[in-house]
Amino acid sequence: MFGKKSKPTPPAGPAVSPSVQGQKSTQEWMPVKDVYNGFIHRRDGGLICAIRVQPINMNLLSPSEKRRKVRMLEEVFNGIDYSFQIISIARPVDLDAYIAKLQHIRSQEENPVKNRLLGEYISQAASVAVKGEALDRHFYILLDEVPTSKKHQSEAILIRRATELVSSLTSADLSSHICSDEELRDLLFIFTHPTQAAYERAPQTNVLLPPLFEMRE
Repeated sequence: MFGKKSKPTPPAGPAVSPSVQGQKSTQEWMPVKDVYNGFIHRRDGGLICAIRVQPINMNLLSPSEKRRKVRMLEEVFNGIDYSFQIISIARPVDLDAYIAKLQHIRSQEENPVKNRLLGEYISQAASVAVKGEALDRHFYILLDEVPTSKKHQSEAILIRRATELVSSLTSADLSSHICSDEELRDLLFIFTHPTQAAYERAPQTNVLLPPLFEMRE
């Protein structure tokens, strides 16, 4: 009209339903923003500190020792006046190296009795590995601090609480320690990748960049 050419209309792309547009990616769904300085930093600004507690076999203790352990642990928890969370997470154990070692020993064993026993051990280990029964269970106590404008103060409060709790657990004959950045990443990796955790480790973030040289004329 009026001697002007109208611009061609671009072809319409595939229609996207509102439900698909509203879906979040995995990274957006995770409430974790980063891991550094010994803390898990949440997206809302909160901080999480983790304490790993080494397990003990209660079946090896006498009834009186069991009652004493339980009573001491109750005293530790009764002395906590802040929120905390206890989690138990299992990590599959990779038995390939153990089976390969047994196979190597069996190939060099000349005693028929030992050779047969090694074969039974190999079969048993392979059966456990296939069924996923080989698990390494980890125990953690998580402490959190609500988001505040004074971040350094929140970090100091969490470190103080975690240090005091580790000391209390030590007095209860329980071995524990505050998790480092690597252990925190490993905890998140086990939670988000339970199958791959048996064969892989959490990615390392200690990236070393090459030096930068500046040439002046």
